[in-house]
Amino acid sequence: MIKKKYIPTPIVEKKDRKKVKIVDKLEARRLSTTYIVWRFIVYLIGIQIRKFTGRSDVQKTATQLREIFEEFGGFWVKAGQLLALRSDLFPDEVCDELLKLQYQAIGFPFDIARSTIESELGKPIEKIFEFFDEQPLAAASIGQVHRAVLRKKKKLIPVVVKIQRPGLAESFKRDLDLIKVLVNVLMSLNIGSDLSLDEALAELEKTFREELDFRYEATSARRMKKTLKAHKIYTPKIYDKYSKRRVLVMEFIDGVLMADYIKTYQRDRAKARRWEDENDVDPKKVGESLYLSLLRQIYEDNLYHGDLHPGNIILLRKSKFVLIDLGSTGSLEKELRTSYLKYNKALSEGDFTRAADYLIRFAVDVPKVNISRARVEIAQATQTWADRSGLKGLSYKEKSLGGATAEFSQVLNRYGIPNNWSFLKVSRSLLTLDGSLQYLLPDFDYFKVSKKYNQQSERRALIQSLRPENIMASMNKLSETFAEYNDLVLPQLRQDTIPFELTVNRFALTLALILRALSSVLLIGGFGTSYVFLYQQYFGIIQPINFEMVDEFVRQLPYIPYLEWVGILIAGGLTFRILLACANILERKEFGK
Repeated sequence: MIKKKYIPTPIVEKKDRKKVKIVDKLEARRLSTTYIVWRFIVYLIGIQIRKFTGRSDVQKTATQLREIFEEFGGFWVKAGQLLALRSDLFPDEVCDELLKLQYQAIGFPFDIARSTIESELGKPIEKIFEFFDEQPLAAASIGQVHRAVLRKKKKLIPVVVKIQRPGLAESFKRDLDLIKVLVNVLMSLNIGSDLSLDEALAELEKTFREELDFRYEATSARRMKKTLKAHKIYTPKIYDKYSKRRVLVMEFIDGVLMADYIKTYQRDRAKARRWEDENDVDPKKVGESLYLSLLRQIYEDNLYHGDLHPGNIILLRKSKFVLIDLGSTGSLEKELRTSYLKYNKALSEGDFTRAADYLIRFAVDVPKVNISRARVEIAQATQTWADRSGLKGLSYKEKSLGGATAEFSQVLNRYGIPNNWSFLKVSRSLLTLDGSLQYLLPDFDYFKVSKKYNQQSERRALIQSLRPENIMASMNKLSETFAEYNDLVLPQLRQDTIPFELTVNRFALTLALILRALSSVLLIGGFGTSYVFLYQQYFGIIQPINFEMVDEFVRQLPYIPYLEWVGILIAGGLTFRILLACANILERKEFGK
């Protein structure tokens, strides 16, 4: 639970908030394939007419496309947000508009909310909640949320209750089926092959499953709460007992939405500055912490928030913040994550040619094109962005990595090199966060912040590697490596050395005997060394077997710090393993049968 000292003063008064519109009867959207196709045809004809009359307007084209997806509503909003990732194919204005896609949801009546809650939880609402606000706090295409007070073991806990919109499963399935029809038609006509529509469809089907079952969000929220604790970032507690497929109960966070802060900043900058001073909020510190945390989520935790728009960030006092709506999370396959980390490290170090190599490596099914030329063009585009990012007076987007990634993707598209959807999803997370960073860090310096992340990451990796459990894991892995060597490599060596089987190498046998003797001495010495280590660092463990004569001897030895002990033990273990392996190789039996 958030400590009271971190709860900020409100930036928007409750009376000034726009209430969610409620309708008594929700209309089911039933858009036929014919209507959808017709709507897009009219849209495309409009574009051609404007081109023909010399009145082309990219921004108008982008806005109209967003309005079409919002008119279709439901699952089409998710499809439009996916298309927004394709900055390599669509103009920036189109991608920016599609990223803003928000279905203008209308709230549903309280009696429907009550019925859903009681059906899922199996109890009257009065038996579960001390108080339940009938007026929704917010509404979206998935559902709506209400404030409530939960009764839990004689405690009263302020919570937020998320309730799924009625008929959502049928509506989403209908929309998904229509999208499948369109995709199949386009694929059969070989239209939009560069879009990797089959991958996009698979992503939509995954979204379909997860959006319809709030238990996925509950699981993601628990996992992210655990990982973000190390970042010193708070997330709402999920009350599992009261969270089901269509109902999710979570802790209420009394803070200020980033979206409200940005609106205030746009309308009345002086008021926003007064609120910052009153609550000890440093926008630059918040922005940098958000960016560093997202990088850490991607590269180290391999569990990142996939939708960090301003409505999913809550500001607290003293530059702290909370991340909410943890249903949209992502992770990367190990090889892609490693490559992505190296790509960003190459960028931050100014090694743009190497960065271009990794960017091409992300692609799936690279065609037979002039890769060397594409590599040069990407490196040149990267150099141009790097030079531009150091200039004063440019907009945030011109300097951001998100804007640069769009330029790199356009080069790939010119050469027909397809983008990886996993890479695009990560890029979307960074682009979405840009919606907040452009106000928090208007003079954002990618190279400075990335170098800071690399330093912090390397320090964390070092500390992590020195923990006893990780040292033991490393030793076990090394042991497995030697075992694998014995099982796989040595049989081949035996096969290759059969012609020399009768040649006895006395020197090798003698050396092997010496190495075995040394390894035995080292092993015996290791027990003594381990005893001294435990005596100095964990005396409680060996206290039952400690006796006066040994105690008197060990006391005479100089005290060694913990980290130096770790180094000694690792070096001793490695030396023992190496001696033993060398002896095995040299002994005649290893070269024989």
